[in-house]
Amino acid sequence: MNTSSYQKWEDHDHPDLDKSQQVGSSCGTGYWRKLFPRDLPSKSVSLMLAVILLLWILLIVVLVKGSKTSQELNQLEEEVRTNASIWTKDVGELREDVAVARRNGSALWTALGNWENKVSESHGQLLKLESEHNEFSTKMTQALAEAGKDRQDIRSEMFRAVAAVRSGNSSCSPCPDSWLAFEGSCYFFSTTKAHWDQSQQNCAQVQAHLVIVNNLEEQTFLTQNTKGLGYWIGLTATRSRGKVNGYMWIDGTKLTFSYWNEGEPNDSRRNENCIMMLYSGRWNDASCNNLNDNWICEKRQQC
Repeated sequence: MNTSSYQKWEDHDHPDLDKSQQVGSSCGTGYWRKLFPRDLPSKSVSLMLAVILLLWILLIVVLVKGSKTSQELNQLEEEVRTNASIWTKDVGELREDVAVARRNGSALWTALGNWENKVSESHGQLLKLESEHNEFSTKMTQALAEAGKDRQDIRSEMFRAVAAVRSGNSSCSPCPDSWLAFEGSCYFFSTTKAHWDQSQQNCAQVQAHLVIVNNLEEQTFLTQNTKGLGYWIGLTATRSRGKVNGYMWIDGTKLTFSYWNEGEPNDSRRNENCIMMLYSGRWNDASCNNLNDNWICEKRQQC
C-alpha cells in the first residue's frame, strides 16, 4: 500500500482540522487577544490582564470593607442613639434634681430669714437687758454710796460716843474680855487657826463679823496687835467668767481703802478668793480653805 499518497491526503485535503485544533489550543488567550491591538506583545497582554485581575480583587476588597464599615456605622449609630436616650434620661433626672434643689434652697433661704429675724429680736432683747443692767448698776452704785454715807454717819456717831466714854459722860459698855477697843469698835484677835468660812462663823457666834478695815488709822491699830501672826479679814474677791473683777467687804460694800503686800493680789492659784493680813499688816489673797491663819472679829461697842 502506498502510504505517501495517504499522508498527502491528510496534509492537504483536511486543512481546517489543523486550524480548529490551533484555535482550540489557544482559546485561553485568544478571546482576550482580540480586545488588544494585534501588534501588542503577549507579555504586555498578560501583564495588563494581571493588573485588571488585581483591580478586580481590590474592588471586591473595598466592597467587602465598605459593607463591614457600613455595618460598623450602623452599630455605632445604634450605640449613639442608645447613649443619647440614656443621656436624655440623665438630663431629665438632673433637671428634676435641680428643681428639687431650688425648692430646698428656697426653703433654706426662708428658714435663714426666720433665723435672722430671731437673731435680730434676740439682739434687741439683749440690748434691752444690757440697758436694764446698766440702770440697775447705776441705782446700786447710788444705793451703795448712800449706804456708805449712812455708815460713815454711824461711825461718826460712834466716835462721838467713844469721846463721851473717854470723858466719862456716856453709858457705853466696855468691850468684852480679851477684846480690844478702837474708835467705837471692839476687836478680837483669835489664838487658833481656821479657814475663812469657819472664821466668819466663829465671829457670828459672838454677834460680830470678820474685821472691815476702813482707813489707815484702823489698819495701823490692827498691825500693832498682830503679834507676828497672820489673820483672816472680812474681804473677798468677786469674779466674772472665772477672773477676779473686784473685791467686796463682808457687809456688801466695795473696797475703797487697801493695804496690799507688794505683788498682791495675784490670784496665783486661780482660787485665791479670800484675803488675809500678814504679820506685817499687809494684805494677801489666799485660798479660802487655807488653815494656816487666825482671824480678827469686829463688832460695835454697845452704848
